[in-house]
Amino acid sequence: MHCSSAHFDDVHLHAGAIVGWQQTYDQLSEGHPHTFLRHVTGERFQLFQETLDTRVVQRGKAPEGRLCLAIPLGQARSGMFQGQNLGSEQVALLRGGETFFVQAEAGMRLLAITVDLARFARVAAFELSDEQLHRLGHSTRLQVPAAQLQQATQRLQRLLEVHDHALDERWVEQQVLEALLDVLGQADDISRRRSGNKAVGAYLVRRCQELVMAQADEPLGILELCEQLKVSRRTLQSAFHDATGMRPVEYLRAVRLNEARRRLRDQPAPDTSVSRVANDLGFTHLSHFAVQYKRLFGERPSHTLGAAAGAH
Repeated sequence: MHCSSAHFDDVHLHAGAIVGWQQTYDQLSEGHPHTFLRHVTGERFQLFQETLDTRVVQRGKAPEGRLCLAIPLGQARSGMFQGQNLGSEQVALLRGGETFFVQAEAGMRLLAITVDLARFARVAAFELSDEQLHRLGHSTRLQVPAAQLQQATQRLQRLLEVHDHALDERWVEQQVLEALLDVLGQADDISRRRSGNKAVGAYLVRRCQELVMAQADEPLGILELCEQLKVSRRTLQSAFHDATGMRPVEYLRAVRLNEARRRLRDQPAPDTSVSRVANDLGFTHLSHFAVQYKRLFGERPSHTLGAAAGAH
């Protein structure tokens, strides 16, 4: 069993520190981020809490063979999960291998659990009704009474605060499973309530991002995206506004800038240069790229590349 906590000044490094998750974090707010991650990871479970002080888009795939649950903490806005607002008395669900798309607001604090799905199914068969078990196969959001959710959250947070590697892993797993069963046993499925338009909007944003990154050296324009997705400009603009609070051009530029940062940090090969990375991602004017990069991340792209080369 592994226990750790760490602070980060880069959302990319923060995302990579969460063991077992195939995911990418893209920073949307301007300036240096300051994030925090604490986790306890065992062979068949994981428990972690993350705090983000900047707006971030999280996208990726849940660990295979796991059931995953996320609980927003405190009163700060948590953002949107799969195109739906995630309230303070709600939890989000993912099954192993499912893709996710999350818009996390600045100040978000999130507590997350993953457990071995086969192990959970065995114990849940004696604890949950057939209807509750059925929900686990398709629900994305559940409403949980505040008192029960707070009780389970406090129980899980106490496990994170112990930081004792000598704790018995089986005992910790038992505590995690019991807290999860307590939450799911009191939950009400709200996944299908008034969800249609927002879910479609989140899908359009995700598809635009995929299409733009598929040919990043010559990014598609808004009209070209509308043509491929067979939607109007108004529909596309509304989708981005509802899902991200940004115009399509602004959001997709931020996505490409985040990819540039990852390449500058992760690929400090002798032939890597700021101009090459910029050109590969469709930024044809190097001076404009440098200004936009510094505005978003609080440092020049040459500084990012130099720091990465020095670290290697």
